[in-house]
This record gives sequence, C-alpha cells and structure tokens, in this order.
Amino acid sequence: MNREAIYYLPEESSESTFCYDEDRPKLPLPALDHTLKRYLESLKPFGTAEELENSKRIIETFRKGVGAKLQAILEQRASKEKNWVEKWWEDYAYCTLRLPLIPYCVMVQPLLLSTVGLETIPENFLKGPATCLHHNMVFWKLLRTEKLRPIASVDKKVIFSADLYRRLYNTVRLPGLEMDKVQSYFKTEREGSCPSHIIILYGGRIFKVPGLDAQGEPLAPQDFLFALQQIQHKVENEVDAPHIGVPVLTNDDRTTWARNRDRLMELSQHNRDMLQEVESAVALMILDTHEPTGYSDLSQLALTGDIHSKWTDKSCGTIAFKNGQMGCYGEHCCYDGSISMSISLYVMMSILEEGVPDWTVTPKEHILPSEVVFDLDDTLRSEIVRMEQVANEMKTSVIVSMDQFQLYGKGFMKKHKIHPDAYVQTALLLTYYRLHGNFAPTYETAMMRQYYKGRTETCRSCSIEAVRFIEEMESGTAGTGSTKCAKMFRVAANRQMELMNEARQGNGVDRHLFGLWCVAYENDIPIPELYDDPLYSKSGGGGNFMLSTSTLGYTINCGYVAPMCTDGYGCFYSMLEDSIWAIFSAYRDSTISSAHKFQQTFRQVMEDLHALLENGAEIENKL
Repeated sequence: MNREAIYYLPEESSESTFCYDEDRPKLPLPALDHTLKRYLESLKPFGTAEELENSKRIIETFRKGVGAKLQAILEQRASKEKNWVEKWWEDYAYCTLRLPLIPYCVMVQPLLLSTVGLETIPENFLKGPATCLHHNMVFWKLLRTEKLRPIASVDKKVIFSADLYRRLYNTVRLPGLEMDKVQSYFKTEREGSCPSHIIILYGGRIFKVPGLDAQGEPLAPQDFLFALQQIQHKVENEVDAPHIGVPVLTNDDRTTWARNRDRLMELSQHNRDMLQEVESAVALMILDTHEPTGYSDLSQLALTGDIHSKWTDKSCGTIAFKNGQMGCYGEHCCYDGSISMSISLYVMMSILEEGVPDWTVTPKEHILPSEVVFDLDDTLRSEIVRMEQVANEMKTSVIVSMDQFQLYGKGFMKKHKIHPDAYVQTALLLTYYRLHGNFAPTYETAMMRQYYKGRTETCRSCSIEAVRFIEEMESGTAGTGSTKCAKMFRVAANRQMELMNEARQGNGVDRHLFGLWCVAYENDIPIPELYDDPLYSKSGGGGNFMLSTSTLGYTINCGYVAPMCTDGYGCFYSMLEDSIWAIFSAYRDSTISSAHKFQQTFRQVMEDLHALLENGAEIENKL
C-alpha cells in the first residue's frame, strides 16, 4: 500500500472527504434490559457471591423503577438526535475535567522517523520539523480541498465518519471557569476562508509562520527550515526576554488558566488579537532542547519535556528534540487516537516515498517569523513564575516504558487461529494478574465512527472466561504444554472478540449507563443506587478502569495516554507480522503500579503464551 491508495481520492472521483458524514446511521440506543444483562455479566470477575447477589438486587430495582423512567427520557432524546451521547460525552467526559491537560487529557506519540530514512541526529533538530511541517500542510490542504479519501473498511462495506478530521487542525480547547469548550476555526474551501499559519514555540517564546506560499501552496521544507533557523538564532541569542513564559499558563488546572486567560484579554485588545493568532493556527511546532535516549525516554518527553513551551489547549502539536528525535501530541477532547494515527502514518509514508528533502536547494520564500508578544502585568508575571515551578514538578509525573517484542507477532497468533487483538488483550489481563494478584477492570477502545459523529464505546475486556483461563494458567498445575489451558485461552480470546463486536455495534455497557446518568443529572433526578454500588466502580464504572487499553493497528506507529486511575496502567500496542510494539504508562507517585515492571512481565507472559500454544499443538499432533 502507498499514500495514494490510502489517502488520495482519484482526480475524477465524485466523492469528497466529508460527503458521507451526514448520511451515517444514527447511534443506536440499546434496550435497557439488554444493557443491564450485559452489565451484570461484566461484574462477575470482580465480586463475591454475596456482592453479586446484592448487585443483582440493585440492578433489578433500577430496571423496574427509576431506570425505566430514565430510559424513556433517553429514548425521547435519541428519537430527536442522531447521536444522543455526543454532546454529553464532550461536556462531561472531557470539558468538565478541571485537572491540567498534561498529563491527563493528551494523546502522545513518539515518531520513529529513522525507520523512514530521516536520521535522528542533532543536525536534524530543525530539518526534521521543517519536513514534518511541510507534510502536515499538504495534509491540511487535502482536508481543505476535500480530497482526502473517505475512510472505509477494507471491504468498503462500512464507511466511517470523517467529522473528527475537522478538529485536527485550526482547533483549540478553550478553558472555562466550570466547563471548557472546543472551538474550531477550520473550514473547507467550499465553506470559506481558514487561517493557514503555524505557531512555533521555543524557550517559552511564540512565533507565527505562514504555512502557505504566495500561490496558496504548502511551503517547501527548505522554506520552513529558513524560518526555523531565524527563530533559533533569535531565541538562543536573546536571554531573559521579559515577555516570555505565557505558554506555561496553559498547563495549569483549567479553572485557574481560564481566570488567567480572562486577565490576559482584559489587559488589552492586543492580547485578544494575539490569543486569536495562537488559538486559530493550523497547528503547533515545539522546539525542545531535551535529548531523549531510547524509545521510553522519547515517549515520556513527548508528553512532558519543555512544558514551558507547550500551548496545551491546541488540538495538535509536534515536538522536535535537540538530538533529532521527534514526537507529537493531540488534545483528546478534540479527536480520538485513530485520527492521530492517520496523520502520523501519512507523514511517515510521505517521507518514505518522497525521500529526505535536498537541503542544498535554496529557499524560495525567505520567511521572517513574527513574534507573538503579550502585554503582562505583575499578577500574570507572578503566575508564570508559579507555573514554571509546577511545570518542573510535572516532568516525570508519568513514567513510560516502550518496547518492541520481537519473538513473534500477529503471524503466529493467526497461525493458531486467535485474533491478534484478542490475544494481546488476554495477555494484558494475565500480566496484571501476575503482577498484582487480582483481576483488572479493563477498558479497550471500540471505534464507533461508522455512526453519525461517532467516537468510541468501551469494550469491557475482563470476562469470566478470561478469569477462568488466567486461574488455570497460574494454578501451577497447567504447565506450558496443557491442551486444556490452551483451549481455555482460545475460549477467552473468542469471548473478547464477541465483546468487542457487541461494543462496535452499539451494544456496550458504559455509554448507555453514562447516558442514563446524564438524564438523571440534567433532570434533577437523584442519582440511582446503581452508580453507588461498590461493584460499579470495582468493574471500572465511573472511569475506574485499572487497565486503559487500545490497539493502534498494524503499523510501527504507537502512542499512549496516561492511565485512567492513580494506580492503573495505560497499555497501547500495534501488531506487526513478526513483532509487537507496546507502550505502557503509569503514574510516578503510585506505590502500586510500575510501567517498567508491567513491560517486563508482559514480555514474559507473551513468551509463556507462545510456549503454551506451541507445546499444546505438539501434544495434539502426537495424539
């Protein structure tokens, strides 16, 4: 496959990027009885017989009583809105969050550019970002002209919504005193004009650079390089500029940043204009003097690194490190990980297919960046000083461990007739059990973009079938040659695929229960007892999943988010034919979780599962 086959619409095509979005089917609303039945089943790995009996009573009371009332109101909403959960999900799952966006609400990717020919060496500190800026602007123009191929399943039977692409570029999450909101300035060419400038941040300073030349075409890499060189010279030769540091304010808790942003705007019309320049820009490029060593360090520094130079509200940004390494991040409220994977894959394929730019070519455009300078008062200067200290403490708030498991990949899994994603999910459950001695409520992302403005659903991966397999595997009696244990592994993996397929069809548990909660909350109905049941949170409800997981596809691109819980893990992986790329995250301050121990245990688990299947197959062949 090449870029053209994946991303570009043929010139003669009557399709356009967003042409199917309004025709996507409405998000289904499950029957209450069906959801409650699946919910009760999902509790079984986490409760005693007595606890499960109590939960069963609570669920039945809910079903016959207030649950039926809430469902009726929700059905009325679903009859009027094509996506009944869209606004609630954005408002209550994201925008009411008062914690800082880093590390709690950003998606991060290390960019393994050396695999496509762009060397990670110090002389590429500016050349790497110049290359990536060019390809990002080409992708931006594909969206503007609606020539990006609509996303569809391999067999073309399912077409996915492209709506989230509208919030990849030119978008910002604006802070509010109680609730944030997403503001997108992106428009297609048919819809009108759209800002086309890029914001570059370095050393706490902000610069504006055009993204297009005089003819409206993306600037060449050589043009971007010239602009970046001007910025580097200015920042590295001007020490203690009095206006630097404003970006660090965006890394505060959302309410405090909202107040400081309001103060910035109150100080002058100039500040309001400067905020508009930053917030409406296509994207950010952050130049960072850190020099990551290894994949794990790169992944971690892409999240934190020079927080003083990250305007975290922006929907997407790329980070260029002093030694030529690069990473990128996305604000999760604006779009989901599948969009991040799409643009990073496009950039990497572009470099692979077009090659590294010829840096001996003279720039056609000699861009002189304009600095974005804010008027500050003593209050804001003191806030910058305070936040600089906070930012320094945040640098290692999340520990990340990234590894390539090379013993085998999806080819081996398919040989044994186990779906690769179900295989890895079961391995993650076993890893957690082996480390902690209990079963982890586990969230796996189920993509819902086949529906109108669809985003995600939760697949609750920790099934009773998985529990039985793990108990057998760890009993000490199964051994790595047990055909019984191998069969139980397959049963657990098959159940995982059933759960994932149900979730993708809109028959998950969590979005429906979330919607019923929202109905109660917005109609001043007391929150039902079901949400206070200990097994509700023990099974992951209310954002209490100990394992927050997602498959990132079948390329070398891999990214992550921070764990959902203080003592939990983020587990993200991509599956190649003969290897698995995986990233694990955990909070530094947890006395229970350890990303590095999880990665090491996962590696051992994968080896044990390999032996289990191979030895089991050998025994079956002898029989």
